[in-house]
Amino acid sequence: MTIAAQDAPGTVSTPTLRASLRRARFWAVLALVLALGVAAALAVGSGSGEGRALGPANAAPGGAKALVEVLGRQGVDVTVTTGLDETLDRLGQGEDGTLLVDDADGFLVADQWGRLAAAASHLVLVSPGPTALADVAPGVQASAQVTEGTASPSCSSPALRQASRVDVTGVAYEVDAPGAVRCLPTDDGYGLVELDDGDTRVSVLGATGALTNDSIATDDDAAFALALLGGSRELTWYLPSAGDLPEGQGTLATLTPPWVTPSLVVLLLTGVAAMVWRGRRLGALVVERLPVTVKASETTEGRARLYERSGQRRHALDQLRIGTLGRLARATGLSSTASVDDVVGRVAALTAADPRGLRHVLVDAEPADDRELVSLSDSLLDLERAVRRAVTPS
Repeated sequence: MTIAAQDAPGTVSTPTLRASLRRARFWAVLALVLALGVAAALAVGSGSGEGRALGPANAAPGGAKALVEVLGRQGVDVTVTTGLDETLDRLGQGEDGTLLVDDADGFLVADQWGRLAAAASHLVLVSPGPTALADVAPGVQASAQVTEGTASPSCSSPALRQASRVDVTGVAYEVDAPGAVRCLPTDDGYGLVELDDGDTRVSVLGATGALTNDSIATDDDAAFALALLGGSRELTWYLPSAGDLPEGQGTLATLTPPWVTPSLVVLLLTGVAAMVWRGRRLGALVVERLPVTVKASETTEGRARLYERSGQRRHALDQLRIGTLGRLARATGLSSTASVDDVVGRVAALTAADPRGLRHVLVDAEPADDRELVSLSDSLLDLERAVRRAVTPS
């Protein structure tokens, strides 16, 4: 017999929502990873500093956009550059300005640092690396990371005359240079070190927390930042980029944005997890003619174990119902194309049973656990016996 069409009242169907969600899990995870990668790319932004830590265009708590706006209100013209030649051209215009260099990715080499120091009258280094310190600030070395805290100036630097408490979050430096001015003392060193050789004043700034949007309005951080960077009417904020790397210098990690490597690692781990997940499965069940004869009882038991393992009680019950409907149709003299409603009506007439109760057993009942599944299976058997007694002459 055949079961009625999908829209007919006698449809017998197995829910497939859970199976569909299982099949879509891989693509959902992949879409989530790609979305996170795009979000990271947008967050990092361009070389102008939007999205980067202490970026002059970054409005996040770790950015420095608020500082740039405050400097602008005080009459300081802040110009952001991303190329060495562009920066040197601006410094070569004869303007006695301040140059801030934030080489967080380590693009510049020793020769380039020397050119910057020779061109600037006041050079501010933001958390410089070993290369910059060795060439521009000899005798200054990074000693430790400072996670929080404030400090009093404890020095005669002009940048700290009007400040009493400054955030020292960032890097602490040890100093072994004659004539160096040591400011903002911490347990592991100093948050600001200044050197002056007569031609160039170099400020090694490790207390970068004082410049961030999150801290600029607290303590005396604003006064400190304005005194350090607002000493002249021109401030060049230089953010070195991959274009500044000399030919043959740099690695793949330095030539790519910082979000690329973490994204590739996440994609690789996702692919490995997907291969392990899919590799443990044998694929969908298919009908295949075997070269051996297998007893029907063995295949039935095998299917039963699969249904039990996956918790498909409704599907297992539907298989029993289909067989029962076919046998009931034959026993009551109906054709193999009879619908479920035809079978229910004929059986109800023969056994004087309530059609709603018959339909509940044959179609609608949903087993919640194994006990209900066994009970409904017994009800199907009892129904078949009752029909046989009704159609068999006494």
